[in-house]
Amino acid sequence: MVLTEGFDLPDMGCIVLARPTKKMGLYRQMIGRGLRPADGKSDVVILDHSGAVFRHGLPEDRVAWTLDPDLRATAPEHAKRQSRYESKLVECSQCSTLRMGGKPCPNCGFMPRRPAEYVSHVDGDLGLVEGGRAKAGVFDPAEWHGMLTHIAQQRGYKPGWIAHKFREKFGYWPQQRYVPPIEPSPEVLSWVRSRNIAYARARSAA
Repeated sequence: MVLTEGFDLPDMGCIVLARPTKKMGLYRQMIGRGLRPADGKSDVVILDHSGAVFRHGLPEDRVAWTLDPDLRATAPEHAKRQSRYESKLVECSQCSTLRMGGKPCPNCGFMPRRPAEYVSHVDGDLGLVEGGRAKAGVFDPAEWHGMLTHIAQQRGYKPGWIAHKFREKFGYWPQQRYVPPIEPSPEVLSWVRSRNIAYARARSAA
């Protein structure tokens, strides 16, 4: 299109950025043609094929202009955006619209979920399985209670130690205050030893 003196640009509803530029002023001039208001015009579509938006920021970002020949115009909000990973501009995987990292797409509303949100899990314990059945005493709460009782009596621990260790292991208090002692298995002895070491390290650090 050849523009002559006194010729006004037509109302533009779409701008295509097909060339890259390192100059903020030129970038703003190009998108500014489409941002000009007009009767009945509510928005403009900007198709960025050059990555200019990633370099210079969104059209609505405030620009700190300067007349100093040694300085360049900057977009402070975009500079902050580039320094924080979660706020960077990213392309929506559903509709290709630019969105802010960590926020839903302004066009289609899509919000990707973190991988952990797709995985459901239940806490459990490792146990020895023999013949298709878990070995007794490995994670049976009743037997653990009896083995903790045996350890407490053998080492002279107070009765409250049994209940607290039981709760630490299973997440709830034992239903019975006392159960007959049972010879502890290697798994239970190893677990109690690990808890005592962790307790000693915590006290030492404090």
